[in-house]
Amino acid sequence: MVLQFGAKYRVTVYSNTETVTVEYPITCKFNITRGVFSESNKATIQLYNLALATRNKIFQDQFTLDQSKWKYVHLEAGYGDKLSLIFKGRILQAYSFKSGGQTDIITEIQAMALDIFDHQTSHTFAAGTTFLDAHNTIASDMPNVTIGNVGSLDGVFQTPTTFEGNAFEQINKLTGGHTFVDNGELNTIMENEVIEVPVPVISNDTVLLETPMRRDANLEIKTIFLPDIVVGQLVEVNSSTQPNFNGQFKLVGFTHDCLISPTQAGTRTTQMTLWIGPMLPNSNIALTGQNQTQQFSKVKGDKIQPVLTAQPADVQGVYNYIQQNNGAIPTTKITKNISWKEMLGNNNTNSQRKSECTIGILSNVYNTAQTLQRFLNTYYPGRSIRITSGWRSTANNRSCGGNPKSKHLSGLAVDFLVNGVATSSLVNRLKAAWTGWVGNYNTFAHAQINSSRGRANDV
Repeated sequence: MVLQFGAKYRVTVYSNTETVTVEYPITCKFNITRGVFSESNKATIQLYNLALATRNKIFQDQFTLDQSKWKYVHLEAGYGDKLSLIFKGRILQAYSFKSGGQTDIITEIQAMALDIFDHQTSHTFAAGTTFLDAHNTIASDMPNVTIGNVGSLDGVFQTPTTFEGNAFEQINKLTGGHTFVDNGELNTIMENEVIEVPVPVISNDTVLLETPMRRDANLEIKTIFLPDIVVGQLVEVNSSTQPNFNGQFKLVGFTHDCLISPTQAGTRTTQMTLWIGPMLPNSNIALTGQNQTQQFSKVKGDKIQPVLTAQPADVQGVYNYIQQNNGAIPTTKITKNISWKEMLGNNNTNSQRKSECTIGILSNVYNTAQTLQRFLNTYYPGRSIRITSGWRSTANNRSCGGNPKSKHLSGLAVDFLVNGVATSSLVNRLKAAWTGWVGNYNTFAHAQINSSRGRANDV
């Protein structure tokens, strides 16, 4: 879950001769757009009431042709002390002004992605040269970018082949238009590939602000500001108001629109464009009209790994925390009513958690909690619950007399009570609404996810 408070930023403007840094608590407003189309990667950054000397150092005339006088900008932002680079580019113009009789002096920076369109290439590759070698050679003619992730670029030239012209355009001829630059990093990934980073879960219980909307072949969603996302990664949507759009989708573009200030109130949002593609896992069949049968892969650097699913960011973070803290449970919540402590505590020891809580088990725990939360939202909104047993270690399950094949061992079961609701009434409601197995143990209700349905289970 992403914090909505404690947002901070840092703006760094630099040239061949000097560097200027502006950061919180000075008020900053920014609009950042990044996507697979590099010409759309741009930024407008407004800084309030800077000193005259600082304004003069940032100033950039839009008609400056002398490249030695060009200025560049990095914008980092995030929550607390964790700042992420959310834009990197060349300043087209920067100037200061007062608006509409206001007393504030605003310094506005308008920038675009690093000048990738200014570099030429000319190479003739001999027969037998691999496409990957050609890709890396052309990329070397683009000094302002680094090679990030390269997916399944297979093939060998059968005859001598020449690439001449703008380097970025030529590399896209080679890759069939599957290359893009994001924050100075050159990525080449195919339609059925995504960049391997933790997958954020966008739900009503976490960061989702509005109902997802279909726009042609894309899905548009609006969330609170998410500084860590990158173009080309997976995003998981879990909307209770429009479940037809739930699934995992490839992020092809986004816009950050934020005001970060100690004195002014304002919004901090991220608007995402997700590609509805038949090759992605868990994409809703109602949207694509196809079963998800084609292979899906995640890409990190030059390594490609076929996968069937991707882990939510919450799961990876909790796993890392448990391993790094000798089995201790983080204080974060899975949903608004259910915490990791409730699902992983209850008579399990630290050593048992560290040795037995795998990524797979934590993913099951996460999905069980999400399913339970949807059930509570629908039938018992506003009521508190008490979880008596979530995941169980092998020793814990044995000591409490659990079935040796109990779903608690894999994180696919939960025992709980709802405050003010009789157990018999709760069980009857579960039997009518829950698509997994339900048990009545008099003093608590038991609900589990059918392993054959996995995360597709819904209530």
